[in-house]
Amino acid sequence: MDTRSPAASGLVDYIRSVADALGDDVTEVDVDFDDGLATAIILVRSHVPTLLEFPLLLTWDEVSGWALRVETDGTGDTTALEFLGGDILPHPQVVREFLGDAVCGRSPGLVLPPAFRTPNAGDELEHRLAQFRA
Repeated sequence: MDTRSPAASGLVDYIRSVADALGDDVTEVDVDFDDGLATAIILVRSHVPTLLEFPLLLTWDEVSGWALRVETDGTGDTTALEFLGGDILPHPQVVREFLGDAVCGRSPGLVLPPAFRTPNAGDELEHRLAQFRA
C-alpha cells in the first residue's frame, strides 16, 4: 500500500478509531507499511486468563484482518491465539468485544487465520479504507 494514498491515511484513522473504542486499555499503537504490506499493532494492558504474564496485543494486517497475540519471548516476536474473522474491517466495537471476550476467558475467534485477500490485491480494500479518512 502506498503510504501517501488515501487508503493509508484511512487505515491510520481506522486503527485510531479501534484504539479509541478500547479506551484506557491501550498502551501503544503502531501502523506500519513495510515492504508495502499494511499492518497495525495495538498493545493493551489486559491479559488473557491463561497467559497472565505475557503482553497482549491486537494486530491487524491486510491479509487476515484482526488477531489476538501474545509476546512470549521478550524480543517482540508474537504468537497468535486467535483471529477475529468475519470482515477485514469490522466496526471498532466488534474488535472491542473480541478483546473483551478473550480477556473474560472465552474463545471468540478462529484458530486459523482467515485469508480475506492477498497482499496488495486489486480489490475494494483500499476504497473501503479511504472512507475512514478524517
